[in-house]
Amino acid sequence: MDWVTLVTALIASLSGGGLISLLTIRETRKKLNVENKEKEGEVYVKLIDELQDQIEKQNERLDKKDAIIQEKDDIIADLRHRLDEANSALIKATLLKCSKLACPDRRPPLGFTELTPEEMLVERKRLSIESSEE
Repeated sequence: MDWVTLVTALIASLSGGGLISLLTIRETRKKLNVENKEKEGEVYVKLIDELQDQIEKQNERLDKKDAIIQEKDDIIADLRHRLDEANSALIKATLLKCSKLACPDRRPPLGFTELTPEEMLVERKRLSIESSEE
């Protein structure tokens, strides 16, 4: 084969659509790149939407947990208040406690009495009767 045959075969192949395909390769590549980028963009949009949905669900879960925590904090505050009142009552009772149980003149300090004067007389008589029987 000589070079003339090769050149004519090359020209014939290029003129039969080969030349057009060589010229349109760049455009085809650009078009494919654009389509691929659009598909990537769609994938990213879907991922972003899914992530936003997950974030919303997690925020709802956090809000529920925050409400539960606030409720528990309120319960704890109420229990602490009740415990403080009970401790205060215990301290007061400890201070007012008379160590002499059979004493006929038993009187708590600070003028504290739970019994009325009539009930105190009855109790005094009962204690004196019990102590005389022993």
